[in-house]
Formats: sequence, C-alpha cells, structure tokens
Amino acid sequence: MTTSPADTALPPTAAVWVRRAVVLLFANLGATAVFAVLTLTFTAQVVDYQLLHGSTKTAEELRISIWIRASTVLLIAAFYWFVARRMRRGRRGAYVRVRTLSLAGLVAVSYLLLTGAYPMWLRSVQVIQWLLLAALVVITNLKPVRAAFPRPPRPARQPGAGKAAWTLVVLTPLIAEFSLGTVPVRMLYLVLMYVPIYGAGALLVRELARRSGGGWPTIALLGVCYGLLEEGLALQSLTSPHLYGAAGWGPRVFGINTTYTELNLPYHVVFSVLIPIALVELLFPRIGQQPYLRRPGLIITAFVTLLGAVLLRLAVPPSEDPHYQMSATAILLVVALIAICGLLALRVLPTRTAQQFVLPVPAPAVVGVSCGLATLAFLALLFPIGGAHRPAFAHGNWVLLPMTLAAAVAIVTARFLARWSGGPAWTTEHRVAAIGAALIAHTIFGLLTRAKTTPDRLLLAAVLVAFCLLTARLATRRRVVEPA
Repeated sequence: MTTSPADTALPPTAAVWVRRAVVLLFANLGATAVFAVLTLTFTAQVVDYQLLHGSTKTAEELRISIWIRASTVLLIAAFYWFVARRMRRGRRGAYVRVRTLSLAGLVAVSYLLLTGAYPMWLRSVQVIQWLLLAALVVITNLKPVRAAFPRPPRPARQPGAGKAAWTLVVLTPLIAEFSLGTVPVRMLYLVLMYVPIYGAGALLVRELARRSGGGWPTIALLGVCYGLLEEGLALQSLTSPHLYGAAGWGPRVFGINTTYTELNLPYHVVFSVLIPIALVELLFPRIGQQPYLRRPGLIITAFVTLLGAVLLRLAVPPSEDPHYQMSATAILLVVALIAICGLLALRVLPTRTAQQFVLPVPAPAVVGVSCGLATLAFLALLFPIGGAHRPAFAHGNWVLLPMTLAAAVAIVTARFLARWSGGPAWTTEHRVAAIGAALIAHTIFGLLTRAKTTPDRLLLAAVLVAFCLLTARLATRRRVVEPA
C-alpha cells in the first residue's frame, strides 16, 4: 500500500492499539447491522411497543424513524472502512473522527437504554453495542494512542477571514428572502429565524468547496444539496400537497410539486449559495478562495446548519400543513440525492481537468443585461404573481410551456456563463456585472410582484438602490483578470 505525504508510521505500541480499535469499530458496526435487521424485520412489534410505552409520535412517524436509522447502516459501513484505513495509516483526522463518533455513539446508546425505547430482546443487542463503544472510547483515549496522533500547529488565519464569514452569514438570508419581498416589513423578525439555515448553510457550502479544491461547479452542486435539505427535508415543500399552495402551481408527478421544485432548487443554488458567496469574495478579495474557518468553526457551522433545518421544520410545516408527513421512501430518496450530489461535488468535480469550449467574452454590460433578463424571465415564468396561488400560465397543459421555457432560460444562461468565464478574458468586471444585474433584477421582480404595502415597497426600493450602489462601487475597482 502506497502512502501519501500526510501518512505517518505509527509507533509499534500505538499500532497494536489502533488495530484493536479497528476491530472494535467493525464489531460495533456488525452489532449495529444486527440491530437494524431486527428492527426492520419486527417493525410492527417495535412500533406497538413504543406506542404502548407512551411515545408521542404517530405510528407512521415511528416507522419512518426506524427505516431511517436502518438505512444509515450502509453509509456508516462505507465510512467506517474509509476511516479505519486512514487511521491505520496515521491520519490524525481519521483518529479524531473515530474518537468523536465513539463517544457520541456511547451517549446515544446510553440514552436509548435509559429511556427503554426498544423491547427487552432488542436491548440485549444495545448492551453489546454499549460495551464495544465503551471499549473503543477507552482505547482511543489511551496515552500512547493520543501521542501517536499529535495535534498539528494551528495555521494562521488570514486577516479579515472572520469578518468575511460573518458577512456571508448575515448577507445570505437578506439576499435569498428579504430582497425578494417574501418577508413583509411587519414580519422582519423572521429573517433572524432564517439566519441559521441560510447563513450557516451558505458558509458551510463555501468552506467544504474551498477546502476540497473545488470551484464554482462544486459550489453549485453543493447548492443543490442545500436546496434539498431546506425544501425537501426541513419544509417538505417539494412533496407537500398544501404548503404554500405549491401543489397547485403545476402538475404533481410521483407526489412531487414539479413547478415549485423547478423554481426553488435553481433559486437556492443561485440566490442562496452562488451569489452570496461570490459577492462576499468580491468584498474581501485579499482572502480570495482560502477557507474562512478553522476546523472547530467548520464543525460548529455544520451543527448550526442542521439546527436551522430543525428549527424550520418545527416552525413552518406544523402551521402551514400540520397533517402532512413525508413517507419514509421520499425521505430516503432525498437523503440519497443529497449524499450522491455531495460525493460528486467534493470528490469528483475537484479532480476534473477537462478543457471546455470557451466562447469570446462580450462586454461586461452585455453580460449584465443577459443575466438580468434571464433572472426576470425565469422568475416570471414560474413564480405566482400578484397574490395568485399559481403561476400565470398554470392552467391545464399550458403549464408545460412556461416550465419548458424556464428550463431553457436556466440551461442556456448557465452554459454561456460557464463558457464565458472559462477563458482568460473573463474579468472581475464581468463577474460584478453578472452578480449585480441578477440581484437588481431579482429585487425589481420582488418590488413589482411581491410587495403588497407601502412600507414593503419603500423598503424594497431602498434595497434596490443599495444593490445598484454596491454594484457600481465594485465595478469601479481595479480591473482584475480572473483565473481560468
């Protein structure tokens, strides 16, 4: 087996204990698999037991949780194999993950045992899991093992990185929700609720992409993961028959609100991820594409993102569509899509070096006008206008026409931008024009179609002026050629 520069030879004593830890790791995986198979085989009995012992969830919710826990075993198996190999090669990151996950697993199994969430015959398997995890916690905290994985010196953080991170956190919900007019003046406090999911989510996407060496395609694909997390799992709006009236926007295919999905997934990619990240990198050019956070900050950001998704799940669906719960199959499909897109974004795209066909780049004004018109066209074709509960053309088969046109607008615009920006003639002026025009058009659409009161219109007008001034300010900076 070849080693990379990051590999280190373990001392003999530590190597013995690491091998034992790997054995315990897979033994625990085996016990977890047995537990998963038993719960799936006897799902009805487990659900009956939990309902009998005071569970506040419905039978369907209990069945969904059982299926979700069981399905994660396959993902855990692949992760354990990956981490075990890296830990035996002396990778500190793998050691830290094993040490953290073993302690977290011990706490989780202890909680399940103390609460009596499963019948006695299943708790015997949990006892075995608890013993294996306890032994793993002890081994990974032994002095010779800890000494074999020393903490590296902390890298110096780029000046201004913290300010850039907080700017992204605050700016993202303002762009994605506030500047479109979806939050009226009388409910501005809701923006605070959006900060964890939007702000931390965009920051997490940027950190993962930049740490993996990925570019804008990686960020865009991670934006799809973000959209699936927010709309698919947190809000359940992609499949809900009542939330936001999304089911009436167009045809429902396999239980999916197709028009709503076509609008919101690309919307989140562009206005919740790509534009906020690109704008902050323009505002802090000295940091460039370097990470804003150290590892603890990255972990906290991931936790806050998940917490924001939970808060959104608890705040919106219970009031907008209280009787709807996604099926276990739908949840598993969304989770699988997030995992696949994340894997492609972080492992496949950063390694691609294929050259693409580059188009001559027009003047920045042409790029800006093109992006602005494309933004207006895409939103107008799919978004309900004037307080309507469906897009203007959402009647019968006619809805397929605007859906097709909106898809064509999005694909053509994305292709042209990719080919324009792939050459050395693409400059910061072009990027500013594209971002600024999209933001201005986005806010104009909100001002014309979403604002319902005079305070709402005045506030959006102020936002529009601010975007115009910001675009003009960024455009006057020294012309910088973007890397290919």
